[in-house]
Amino acid sequence: MKTTQTDSLTDLTRKGTSIEFFSAYQERDIERMMALFDPAGEFWLMPLGPDPQGTIGDLGRNFWTGVIGAFPDIDNTVDKVTADGDKIICNVALFGTQTADFAGITNKGLHFNSDHIFIFRFNEDDKIVAVAIDWDHASFQQQLGV
Repeated sequence: MKTTQTDSLTDLTRKGTSIEFFSAYQERDIERMMALFDPAGEFWLMPLGPDPQGTIGDLGRNFWTGVIGAFPDIDNTVDKVTADGDKIICNVALFGTQTADFAGITNKGLHFNSDHIFIFRFNEDDKIVAVAIDWDHASFQQQLGV
């Protein structure tokens, strides 16, 4: 497949949008995070099943609000960003200390450090229309004392 200058610019724009998401996540700025998405887009936590569980504007917002509330020092390091068609795949380390119960995990004040894969799918206007997030949930739970 021949790559055009337009394809390269689109990839750079989409990679930049993905990095902007992680910057906003570091700053715990939900509104800035959400501005990068189509609120009607699909939100998928891959360890929970084979299909998206809701919309970015509803479930995504509530999920990230809950994460930030339970892990107020949440931070991330982006290790790799790859373009693949209409998708940007980000390998990211997330880490933080739990200070409140979260998603059925009782707060024990423990720290986690977990590799995640974020797959952002974009439309032709370079807006994120889907996000799928994968991680080793058993390891995440173990680190938090489950």
